[in-house]
Amino acid sequence: MKKLSIFILFCIFFLTGCTQEKKNENLLEKIKLRDKIIVGIKSDSKPFGYINNNEISGFDADIAKNIAQGIFASDFKGHIEFVPLKAQERIIALNAGRVDMIIATLSINERRKEIIDFSIPYFIAGQALMVPYTSRIKSIEQLNNKPVAVVLGTTGERTVRLLAPNVISIGATSYKDAFDLLKNGSVEAILADDSLLYGIMSDNKGYKILPQRYTKEFYAIGLRQGEENASLKRQLNAIIKDLQETGKLNRIKEKWIPSIKISMTPAAV
Repeated sequence: MKKLSIFILFCIFFLTGCTQEKKNENLLEKIKLRDKIIVGIKSDSKPFGYINNNEISGFDADIAKNIAQGIFASDFKGHIEFVPLKAQERIIALNAGRVDMIIATLSINERRKEIIDFSIPYFIAGQALMVPYTSRIKSIEQLNNKPVAVVLGTTGERTVRLLAPNVISIGATSYKDAFDLLKNGSVEAILADDSLLYGIMSDNKGYKILPQRYTKEFYAIGLRQGEENASLKRQLNAIIKDLQETGKLNRIKEKWIPSIKISMTPAAV
């Protein structure tokens, strides 16, 4: 009986130690040993993340490439694995450990900060309405009792309810699906980040973005919470600050979104 008790205590000690070791695992060191970062990204959100010649391209893809170069002090090739995710899958995939980080037009907000961590921002967008060019809609208030498309899992869901309580909100699983709803007349407008709406308009004529911006969206890299991610967060923040200070961030912006001006205000998150 004494031997059995000692064996049980040993098992508890061993399992507790393994759990603690796993919990305290340094993600940055793990990434370096693996020799690549696993990045959750969108593949349906031109110009931030989309498929081009069977590869993920866009603003967020270029941010990821610069992150890989900063971590491994070498070319990004071979050091990134992209995992395409829909908007509503991003945080679930991150906290489930499927990806190391999310670089996918992820806006910082208080609700998300309760369950994940963020880097400092790398882009500022604003939510806007896109309508057919011939539409008489001039403001979100005119959309009460009318159907409006929003992408599920985005901050647009909350914004449209706050500003037009009686709007008929139609959830779409992707920006393509939202645009299809507008194109076939199922909705009167799309509410989404202006940066993504410009991407839709770059491939489609006959639409316009109304001038008013209803929010200010700070895009940042999403990380899991916990001390094991602290060193990775510090490295990401240092890389983003370097991109800002050297002007490389604005060059990436001009490459993908020449019609939008970035006015970055450094913020500690």
